[in-house]
Amino acid sequence: MKKSIYLLCILLFTVSAVQSKPIETPKNETVMKYSILVLYNVTNHWLLLKREERGKIFKNEIMPIIQKFEGKLKVRLFDSEAFHAKTSDFMIIECADLKDHYYFMEHLRDTSLFGKPYIQLVDVIIGIEDGFAQFEDEEYKPD
Repeated sequence: MKKSIYLLCILLFTVSAVQSKPIETPKNETVMKYSILVLYNVTNHWLLLKREERGKIFKNEIMPIIQKFEGKLKVRLFDSEAFHAKTSDFMIIECADLKDHYYFMEHLRDTSLFGKPYIQLVDVIIGIEDGFAQFEDEEYKPD
């Protein structure tokens, strides 16, 4: 079990390092930045795989999808089972266009992560970074 946690941490670190580029947004345009928290649990199917097998799945199935959305999404993966009993892992996705997030998730659904399944979604939470500030700048007109 400790070895599987270690491998997940390595994979998560790799993804975080890969997705360090900023999200591209149109110039001279105010764009809302969405943050999406995707909570999920890894299943026993994943935990029973050897580390090498997990690494191949990540490299061959997941990394190409993350790379496909480079510049549109910032994806960070986190391991949480040592700190949370109901959610083993979570992902934070940042984007300026929810369509990119939707397409990203659809691509992930076509992988063995969802198909085997190796993960099961727990919850998805979407927020707008500093949305209140943008609203006040653009819409709020005190009397």
